[in-house]
Amino acid sequence: MRRRIRLAPLALALLTGAATSGAAVPAADAPAPTSALAARAPAPAARPGSALAENDLDRLLAKLDAEEKALRAELDAIGPALELTRRRMIARGRAYYRHVRAGFLPVGGGFDALVDHAARVERTRLALERDLAREAELTRRSAELADRLTHLGAERAPLEVHREAMNRARVALAQEEERRAAFSRAFETSVRPDYLAIYGADTGPAELDRRAGFRSLMGRLPFPIAGRAEVRKVSRRGAGGPGVELTALDGAPVRSVAAGRVAFADTYADYGLTVIVDHGERLYSVYANLGAADVRAGDQLPGGARVGTVASGPGGAKLYFELRRGAEVIDPGPWFGM
Repeated sequence: MRRRIRLAPLALALLTGAATSGAAVPAADAPAPTSALAARAPAPAARPGSALAENDLDRLLAKLDAEEKALRAELDAIGPALELTRRRMIARGRAYYRHVRAGFLPVGGGFDALVDHAARVERTRLALERDLAREAELTRRSAELADRLTHLGAERAPLEVHREAMNRARVALAQEEERRAAFSRAFETSVRPDYLAIYGADTGPAELDRRAGFRSLMGRLPFPIAGRAEVRKVSRRGAGGPGVELTALDGAPVRSVAAGRVAFADTYADYGLTVIVDHGERLYSVYANLGAADVRAGDQLPGGARVGTVASGPGGAKLYFELRRGAEVIDPGPWFGM
C-alpha cells in the first residue's frame, strides 16, 4: 500500500500529460566538460615590434606549440563523442516516442504496471534532455577550440617572422665572422712557390730565379692593372699602413703581380670583394674593391694571371692594392719603384 502512495504522483503526471513536458534539465544534471584546457589562460600575443631574447622567443613558441597540440587533441576527441551522443539521442528519442504513444495501455496490468510505465517514461525523458545538453556543450566547446586555434595562428605569425629574422641575422653574423677569420688566416701561413714567373713585356724576366723569389721584384714589381692608370697612396681603416688606389676603366682586368697561391677570395668588411695571393716567405698581395673574382682560395697562379675585374663606383672604377709581410701592411711604393 505504501508503494502505491509513493508512486502516485508519477501516475498522476502521466495522466495529466507531464510526460510530454519540454522542461530544461537542471544545470546539476548536465555533465560539465572534462577538458584539461577549459581553464587555460591564453598565451600573451607578441607585438611584432617588441624585442625578444632568443631564449624567451623559443620558450614562447614552445608554449604555443604545446597549447596548440593539446587543443587539437581535444578537438579530435570531440568529434567521436559528439557522434556517439547524437546516435544515443536518436535511440532514446524513439524509445520516448514509443512510451508516450503507449498512453494508458499499461492500465490493463493494474496500477503497479501503470506506475512502472510512468517511471520509464520519465527516466527516458530526463536521459534525452541530458543528451541534448551534452550535444550543445560539445558543439559550444568545439567552436571555442576552433576560435582559439585561429587566435594561436595569429599570435604565432609575428613570432615566426621574428625568429626567421633572428636566424638570418645569426647566419649573416657567422658568415661575416668566418670571412674575418679567413682573412686573418690568409696571412698566417706562407710557403715558397715551386716557381715564379712574370708575363708581359714590361714586367722583367719571363721566369725569376727560384732562389731569389718574390723579393727579387723589389723596385720593378709590375702594376696589377695594365695600361695607363692614376695611382695614389691611401690607407684603409684598420689596415695600419698605406696601400695604393689605381683608377682604371670599369671592368678592367686585374692581374696578379707575381706567381703564388690564392689564400683568400671573398667579401671582407671595408675591402669589398677581395683576393689575397700568397707569394711565399710571408709576403702577400691584396686586391680589393673588385667587381668580380675569377679565382678561388687554393688556386695556384702564375705571374700576370687574371684574378678579377675592377669595380665601378661613385668616384669611378678603382682598385685598392696592398702588400703585406705577414699581417703587417708595407709601403708598396719602393716595390713599384715609386
